[in-house]
Amino acid sequence: MEKLKEFWTSLDEDTQVNRKLFLFEIITAVLAGFVIGFLVSPFRSITIASNNENNGNGNSASGDEEDEDE
Repeated sequence: MEKLKEFWTSLDEDTQVNRKLFLFEIITAVLAGFVIGFLVSPFRSITIASNNENNGNGNSASGDEEDEDE
């Protein structure tokens, strides 16, 4: 417990932070936020398509329908 108190009181000292290190810390925090956000998000599978066809493959420009009509 004494080590914890010593560490806590040492945080009151003024320190200087290098600008490159500060930028690196900000970038790391943002990227970690993205990763945690992806892992915690409720959307596990998202389909971004219209899926208007009956078979659901979404390939309406293949020309198969014209061959079946002939």
